[in-house]
Amino acid sequence: MAIKITRTNPRTGQVQRPWRNRDGVFVLGDPAHGAQKHHDKFAVKVPSIEEVAKLVERGFSVRMTDGKSPPSLISPESLIIEEVDSGDPSPTWTEMAPKPPFSKQEMMDELKRGMLVQANQIAHAGAPDFAQAFMGFESADFLYPYCHPDDIEKVDLSRFGASSYLDNAYDYAFQVGKYWQFGGDTAQDVSEFIWGANPQGSDGNGSPLVDPAGLCRRAADTAFGRWKLTERLGLTIRELALLANMTEAAVRNSLSKERITIERGEVDAESADAWLRDRRDFIASRVKEGDKARWQAYSRASLDRRDFGPTFGELLRDYPMTTEALAAKADVSLGFVCGLRAGSPKPDLEALLRVGAALDLDAPHFAGVAVQAALRAANAKT
Repeated sequence: MAIKITRTNPRTGQVQRPWRNRDGVFVLGDPAHGAQKHHDKFAVKVPSIEEVAKLVERGFSVRMTDGKSPPSLISPESLIIEEVDSGDPSPTWTEMAPKPPFSKQEMMDELKRGMLVQANQIAHAGAPDFAQAFMGFESADFLYPYCHPDDIEKVDLSRFGASSYLDNAYDYAFQVGKYWQFGGDTAQDVSEFIWGANPQGSDGNGSPLVDPAGLCRRAADTAFGRWKLTERLGLTIRELALLANMTEAAVRNSLSKERITIERGEVDAESADAWLRDRRDFIASRVKEGDKARWQAYSRASLDRRDFGPTFGELLRDYPMTTEALAAKADVSLGFVCGLRAGSPKPDLEALLRVGAALDLDAPHFAGVAVQAALRAANAKT
C-alpha cells in the first residue's frame, strides 16, 4: 500500500500535494511552536511520505503546493490522507526554484566593461604602460585608453581576482553552481571590489560596477543580502527587493501591509526570513544537510567529464585543502597526492579510497576513476 496526501485549495480549486525542497525532504510545522511554526528554524524535515502521514496524525502541518504557487503551510485538518494500492499515486512537487534574472555570462561580459574603466583610470592617473600591464594588451584608442569598443573582446577575465569573487557571488546569490563556497571572506572581497570601483572612464561613460541596476552590482548585493540572512543580520529594503525579485516600492508596500517594522532602514533577520519565504520568486537558500550529496554529485560529474589531473587539483582547491593537509588526513605520502594532481595516480585502491573519503567524495567512484587514469598513464608510456 502507498500513501496519498492531498488538499483542494478552496479559493482556486487546484489540488495541492506535499512539497519537497531541493534537498528532497518534506517540510512540516511543529504545533508546539504555535504562530512561529512556519519559521525554517522550527521546521521538521522528513524524507518519506509515510513519515509525513504519521506527523500529520499528531497535528503537524505540511508545506503544500499545486506546483505553480509557492508552498504554504497547511493545517492537518484540511488534509486528506488515503491508502492506495501501489505505484506513485500522487506526485509530490519538488521545488522548482525561479531562474536567475540574468545569466552569469551576461554578468561577466559586463565585468569586462568595468575592468576597462579601471584600466582607463590607471592610464590617466599613472601611465599607459601601467594600464597595459594591468590589462595585458594595448588599447585601440590612444586618446581615450581602454574606451574603444574593440577593447572589450581582448579582455581576459582570468587575469583578475575580481572575476572569481563575482563568479562565486553569482552562484551563491542564485543558489546554483558552487554556491557553498561563499562565506564571510568572499562577502568582504566582493563588497570591497564593488564599492571601490572607479565611477567612470575618461570618455564620460559610467562604470557598470557602480550602477545599482548593473548585473555585477545586483549579483554582489544579492549575495551579500543572502549572507546577512544566514548570519541573522538585518536586511535593507534593496537586499529584500533583490532576493524577492521585486521593486523596492513593492517591498515597502508589502511590509507595510503585513505590519513589518523597518528600523534604521533594515528589517530584522527573523521577519525578513519569514517574509521572503512567502514570495513567489524568492530562491531559498539550500540547507546544509544536502551539501555533501551535492558536492559528491558535482565531483562525480566533473571526474567523469574531464581529465583526471586538472580536475583533481580543482576539487582539492574547491574543498578546500592543501596537498600537505590531504596527505596527512588520508595517511598517504605527499608524492602520492602529487601523482594524483599530475594525472598519474598509483593504483593503490586502499589509499585511493582514503583520499576520496578525506575529501568527502564518493570514494568508490573516485578510486575507480583514478585507477582508469593510472591505466591510461601507463599505456601512454608504453
